Amino acid sequence: MSIPQGPVRVAKPRDLADRPVFVTLAGIFWGCAALLTAGVTAFFLLVGLLLAADSTGRRSPLSELWTPAQQVAVSAVVLLGLYFAPGFRRPAAMTRLALLGPLACAVPVFVVLWAYATAA
Repeated sequence: MSIPQGPVRVAKPRDLADRPVFVTLAGIFWGCAALLTAGVTAFFLLVGLLLAADSTGRRSPLSELWTPAQQVAVSAVVLLGLYFAPGFRRPAAMTRLALLGPLACAVPVFVVLWAYATAA
C-alpha cells in the first residue's frame, strides 16, 4: 500500500489567544515582583548607607550591593531564557508571563534570604 504523495499539510495549533484570566494573573504576579524588588532594593540601599556611615573611613556601599545585584541579573537572564525557550513558546505571551510570575516573585525573597544566610 503506498502513501499518496501530495502537499504536506501542517496542522495548525489551536488558538491560544490571551485570556483575561492570564492577563490578570500576569499583572498581579509581576506587580508583586516589582514591589518586592523595590522593597529589597530599598532595604539593601539603606543597609549599605548605614554601613558606610558607620565605618570610620569613607567606604562605598556598592561593595555591599554587588552580590544582590548579581543575583537579580542572573535571575533576569534565566527568566528571559525560559520565556524564549523553544518548548515554552507555544502558549500566548500573557500565559507565559503568568507562569513565570511566581518565579519572578521568588527572586527578591531569595536575595534577602541569601543575604541573611551569608551574613554570619
